Amino acid sequence: MRARRRTLEQIMPFATVGELIARKRQPLVTTAPSATARAALSEMEEKDIGFLPVLEGEKLVGVVSERDIARGVMLHRRMLVREIMTTRVHTVAPETKVPECVVLMHRERIRHLPVLSGRAVLGVLSVRDLTGSLIERHERLLRRLHDERVTLLFPYPSSY
Repeated sequence: MRARRRTLEQIMPFATVGELIARKRQPLVTTAPSATARAALSEMEEKDIGFLPVLEGEKLVGVVSERDIARGVMLHRRMLVREIMTTRVHTVAPETKVPECVVLMHRERIRHLPVLSGRAVLGVLSVRDLTGSLIERHERLLRRLHDERVTLLFPYPSSY
């Protein structure tokens, strides 16, 4: 009887964004539409981040990045977050797999993805977070393939 073949995803599934958010050490940092661009930028500098979800109460109404602030303030003299934030926001659910996020970010030319459960913002993932997850998975996969190769070459422990 033949062994049933399993896909690579079955053998070593990709992480979900919910799993990545759970591993993040930093709490979610947000801003309000009424905040000044200076206050948002100061918060980003203090936390060493380059992107903030913009919440009105608990509702995600936009996002603002360092680039948005630089362009909005320096080029257009806009001073409030509501005047410079991006309102067409791409989001993902916690069960979304990493490759889906990478495709979405590439297609939409974005570098950050808010993760929402219903209307609640759970966190934000960056290209760096997703790339790190892919690298970890590939390293685990390479170790596993190496171990299986060694087992195939030397199937009996006494032959080591």
